[in-house]
Amino acid sequence: MDTTEYPYYQAPFPSYNVAQRAVVPFLDKDINLVISFKTAVGKTVLAEGAMAYHLSLNDESRVAYISPFRSLSSEKFSDWSNNFQFAHNGVMLSTGDHMAKPEDYASSRIAVITTESFDSKTRNERYEDWLKSMTCVVFDEAHLLSTKGRGAAMEASMMRFTKMNPDARIILLSATMSNARQIAQWLKSLNNKPTKCIRSDWRPTELNVDTHIVEDGFEPKIDMAVDFAVKSRFDKKIIVFVHSKAVGNEIVKRTRKRGTKCAFHNASLKRGAREKLERMFSSSSSGLNVLVSTSTLGAGVNIG
Repeated sequence: MDTTEYPYYQAPFPSYNVAQRAVVPFLDKDINLVISFKTAVGKTVLAEGAMAYHLSLNDESRVAYISPFRSLSSEKFSDWSNNFQFAHNGVMLSTGDHMAKPEDYASSRIAVITTESFDSKTRNERYEDWLKSMTCVVFDEAHLLSTKGRGAAMEASMMRFTKMNPDARIILLSATMSNARQIAQWLKSLNNKPTKCIRSDWRPTELNVDTHIVEDGFEPKIDMAVDFAVKSRFDKKIIVFVHSKAVGNEIVKRTRKRGTKCAFHNASLKRGAREKLERMFSSSSSGLNVLVSTSTLGAGVNIG
């Protein structure tokens, strides 16, 4: 199916892939969608198509994109602010390190918001009219509904929002939602809209997984990560994901000691510093080929 056949949004490629083609017929329908595709299959462009449809209906409707990660939210804000199909509608950003101005809520028809920021707004009567003007809300990384801590904020905000605005359409995106059909049934119970669950295991490229078993303990794991990064830095871009800042800082320190340029991307950095690292890592001439990161880069951020 050619992307030119969808009248409301021109995707940045000529044809929809086999997984996307199953969703396209429902993008301009007033139904909830639960889309569970593998990473890099193209879920976000489908959400963009649905958002563009709702924006085309009238000049008053608004749409929102909810993401649990600041880096992902900042990336989408930047992308859509520079996308001629979206920019004229006005795009606002609300995250923990970027406070939207009051006039942004009035002038912007596209809102990019982190999960916690959206949760806060659904608790505040001040934003009720603004939330009621939403016609479509997209929740990215929706599998986090089942995680301890952050999942509660997503779930509670979704329940409050649908009670406040049952007419709004909800779209959930995820690459790792094992119980997608169950989530779809729950979503339908929130606003009583028809709900379509579309899953696919198709991938655009082959995924290679190598498993290296190391003995328990801090030191062997650190050394293995450093060795791999140093050996591969000349012909590859390397991202080392860590679960703690202590481990991340140690990997960066040891990698630098071995003469390799390395940086640490994490939530403690200010937004501008994180974006600078992302630009450097994406550049072929910066010399930064090894990036250590917490979950700030773990979900859908396009770099390198």
